Amino acid sequence: MMDTSTDNALKLQTKEQLKAEIARWTAIMKVKPSQICVQRMTQKWASCSGKGRVCFSADLLQESRTFQEYVIVHELLHLQVPNHGKLFKSLMNVYLPGWDAILAERNDGTERNL
Repeated sequence: MMDTSTDNALKLQTKEQLKAEIARWTAIMKVKPSQICVQRMTQKWASCSGKGRVCFSADLLQESRTFQEYVIVHELLHLQVPNHGKLFKSLMNVYLPGWDAILAERNDGTERNL
């Protein structure tokens, strides 16, 4: 289990910080979204369109840093792999080892879609 007090102290707290972290991950993953937006979303944490538009929920700013990072990597990976198959999961393991534990800890009964 992760240290949530440290994790929350490091969480991204503004849209600008979130967008900067997204930009950092686009460079690491070598993906080029056509557009990145942070907006109000009530049903999903993020979405990725077939045209490369990636949107993130502003509610992510209230979540832990590790979960923020998970959502960023997950959505940006959809620019390379459109489904959640074996390749997707393998690449998630490359970019964010332990991602499944982050998701399991976050989904403690309050589930929201990606």
